[in-house]
Amino acid sequence: MPRLAVKVAYDGQGFHGSARQPGLATAEGEILHALRRARIVSDVSAARFQIASRTDRGVSAFGNVIAFNTALEPFAAVRALNAKLSRVWAWAAVQVPPDFSPRRALGRWYRYELSPDHESEKMQSVLSLFEGQHDFRNFIRDRTRTVLRIDQAKATRDGDLVALDFRAPSFRWNLVRRLVSAALGVESGAITMGEVVRALEGTSRSDLGLAPPEGLSLMDVFFDLEFERVKDPTTLDRVRQLRSERFRSLRFVEAVVGRLEGSLAALEAEETSP
Repeated sequence: MPRLAVKVAYDGQGFHGSARQPGLATAEGEILHALRRARIVSDVSAARFQIASRTDRGVSAFGNVIAFNTALEPFAAVRALNAKLSRVWAWAAVQVPPDFSPRRALGRWYRYELSPDHESEKMQSVLSLFEGQHDFRNFIRDRTRTVLRIDQAKATRDGDLVALDFRAPSFRWNLVRRLVSAALGVESGAITMGEVVRALEGTSRSDLGLAPPEGLSLMDVFFDLEFERVKDPTTLDRVRQLRSERFRSLRFVEAVVGRLEGSLAALEAEETSP
């Protein structure tokens, strides 16, 4: 039976992560339910359903990739899938070889979005430390696969936001959020560049924190394939709306965090005053 690879987008704030979990709303769970309802597949195991990257609760995706076996043509499968999906949107597809696995991607691109009042130049000085091959044991929980290569870790201004972009063949759980936390810590003065360097070199086991998941998106997963976009204006509008809503909600979260930090600083000042 032919095998398809399909690009999907979803708002992570509506899911308990991407991986299916009994009794919880997940991106994978909704996709599998829609595949069955649309009769695109009858048996998930027989269809060899796979997803390229697992995302945490609160982390969104604009270009995650799923793969499954089906008798339908790519565009027909995407349209049938979208007809049964509500919080996930399929937007491109391609027929792939029978042994294709989306887990074996050439690269992945994650982006963390911040409001424009952040200092992109200062954050870039931190992120540049992470490019190349390093042992990231102090930035991930996995203790068996700690050596990774990051091809790009870059902070830039992109319109009405500051974007932190990370590209690599693969990532580990929470790695990007910990790298972002380190950059935010240096920017705010909470930690020093020296602390980041020592954590990266393994001479210190300092926990440099974990950035909130709401600002993070899996932008794309790369293969040596030519995905064809499905001509579906409604789906494109929904993805654009997702991006807009993500940024608005992010600015709200940052405003709340700022107020809480201000209140905490005021309390600490009162406690230390004579």
